[in-house]
Order: sequence, then structure tokens, then C-alpha cells
Amino acid sequence: MALFSYRALTTDGEAVTGEIEAADARSAVARLQEGGLIPIAAEPMAARAAGSGGLFSRSLKKPVTEFTREFATLLGAGQTVEGALAMLVDATDHRRLQRTLAEVLDAVRGGKALSEAMAADPAAFPRVYTSMIRAGEASGRLEQVAAELAVLRERADALQRRLTSAMIYPAVLLLASLGSLAILLTVVVPKFAPLFANAGEALPGSTRIVLAAADLLTEQGPVILLGLLALLLILRQLLARPAVRGALDRWLLNAPLLGKLARERVTAQAMRGLATLMAGGLDLPQALGMVRDMIANQAARAAFDEVVAGVRQGRTLAACLAEADVLAPLALKMLRVGEESGRLAAVAAHLADSFEERVATRLTRLVAVIEPAMVIFLGVLVGGIVTSILTAVVSVNDLAF
Repeated sequence: MALFSYRALTTDGEAVTGEIEAADARSAVARLQEGGLIPIAAEPMAARAAGSGGLFSRSLKKPVTEFTREFATLLGAGQTVEGALAMLVDATDHRRLQRTLAEVLDAVRGGKALSEAMAADPAAFPRVYTSMIRAGEASGRLEQVAAELAVLRERADALQRRLTSAMIYPAVLLLASLGSLAILLTVVVPKFAPLFANAGEALPGSTRIVLAAADLLTEQGPVILLGLLALLLILRQLLARPAVRGALDRWLLNAPLLGKLARERVTAQAMRGLATLMAGGLDLPQALGMVRDMIANQAARAAFDEVVAGVRQGRTLAACLAEADVLAPLALKMLRVGEESGRLAAVAAHLADSFEERVATRLTRLVAVIEPAMVIFLGVLVGGIVTSILTAVVSVNDLAF
């Protein structure tokens, strides 16, 4: 017996999670149904723990994407699964992935299906990946499915790189600004302090504030720095909690300025996953179950549990997504048209292209506004400090006369 982590809905539509013992995933689903629940997903606890190993997962992301593209190419050139794996084991330079592929190759040679062999290492091949490979094996379209999977990962990586690149310059600018202020307050301002030592209350209020800030930063700088680091660690721990992260993501979806960007990102992720999975041979309920795991926003992921349950009960996708209220309104309208015309996968692919570009464009515009705003803010702050010091110098000279 193995321990499985499950997500399910009650007959009242309430989402529930928990753990259950069963011989396999199918038995776990059967036990949940016997208990009056509507199963959404059941995963082995060991696979869940391995799949959540952030450092390993991130370090394997790019090598696995490259492997998937090369694997699809070799299958298209006429290689067998075993032959393609053997070639890629020798070709890869990533030692962790090389060991994993060698184990997969041994399992395939031992008679296991490729999807089953890959599922043994969920850190390298997550549930979405192995589900698509399983669908490709069942439909006899493994080559096409591997190619679709490579495209899915490449597009997701490209969008993530664009988002990361857009935020690098503002982050560097912020660090440079904080460094400049620290140098100004700990090195420059203290040099003027002896000049104002006997001025007392005669100094302008702004100068007294600057001098007090400089004294505090000079004397308690290490303590303040450690406090900020501790605060960041506490915030990181809080964000790791599902309840806190879910509440933050829920607020983000409805935030005045960032809400539209957040919804468009969720839409891009969901539509790219839906288009690729349906093209890979999965039916709509199966694809939606996988799409749920591709969405970064925790609140949207939770909403997709009810979407999956609604579609399994025979409701239309557009109606379920409208109730979930996590996608962009335009996407809901186009999905409704896609369902009615029987072209859901094609419409989802079009929406994915469109919203990926929208997210990148909107983020670029947002950064274009943030950069000059930060420069102006820093200029005003530095100018205010310099003006306060010069004003005090003039005041001291007047007192001397």
C-alpha cells in the first residue's frame, strides 16, 4: 500500500484535500468515489515530495526541454524509443539528467513503458510530462506528442525569460539607489556633522532629520541590515504557506494596476497548456487536470479544481471558467465560440499566442514607467538631502555673523 495525496470536491462543490492509502492511483480514485467525493487528482506522496524539490527541478528544466526536442527529432528521423534514448544518454552533458536517462533506458529495456519509466523521477519528468507521453504511447503518436511537449516547454521558458529580463534593470536600479543613499548618509553627511555640532535647534528641521538618519545608519547599520534580512526570510516563509500565498494571489488577480496583467498571465499559461495537451491526444477533462498544475497563481489553480469537476459533470468549459473568474474576459468569449464550433484546441492555441505577447508587452510598458519613476524619486531624495545640508551650512554661517 502507498500513501497518496488527493484533491477532490464534495457533492456540495467544496474543494477538499487530504491523504489516502491505496495500492495504486486508480484504487485511490475508486476509494474516494466510494466515499462520495469527486476526485480531481491523486498523486503518490513520494512523487509529490520529489517534484517539489525546487533546486533540482529548476536545474533540470532547460536540459529536459533540450532532451525533449532532440528526442522528438530522433523519433521523427526513424529511431526507436530505445535507440533515441541510448543516443541521448551519450550525448547529454548534464550529469543529473544523464543518470536519469540511463535509468529510464534500463527500465524501457526491461519491458516498461516510456511513460512509466519516466514517472519514477518526477523531479525531471513531472506529472504533466508523463501524462502527455502516456497519451502519445496510447494513440501511437509519440513523435508528434514529444514535439508538442517540446514546444510547450520552450514557449513557457521563453515567456519566463522575457518576464525575468524585464525585471533585471529595475532591480539593479533599485539596488544602486539604495547603495547611493547608504554612501551619502554614512560617508558624506557625517563629514558635515561637526560643523553643526553647536547649532542645536537653530538647524532647519529637514537637516536634523537627515543628521538623525545618518547617525542611526552609521551606528546601527549592521543591526538594520540583519533585521531586513530576517524580515525577508520571514516573508519568504509566509509566502511558502499555501493559505498566505493563495490570499496574496487572489488579491493580485483583482488589484487595480496589476490585476489585468495577472489575469492575462494566467490566461496565457492555461491556454498554452490546454492547446498543447489536447493536441497531444488528451481529452478535455484530462487536459484541464494537467493545465491546473501549469498555472503559477495559486488562487487560479484552486479555481481550476472546480472547473475540472464542472466539465466532468457535463457543463461547458466556458461556463465553468466564467464562474471561476480567473481568465481575461476576451478569452472566455473566444473559448465559448471555440466550443460551439468544435475548434477548442485551435482557439486555445490562438489565445495562448495572443496573451503571451500581451503579457510581455504590458510588462515592458510597466517597466518603462517604473524606471523613470525610480530615477526621479532617487533624484528628489538625493536633492533633498543635499539641499538640507546646504541650507544648514548657510544657516550656520548666518549665525556666525
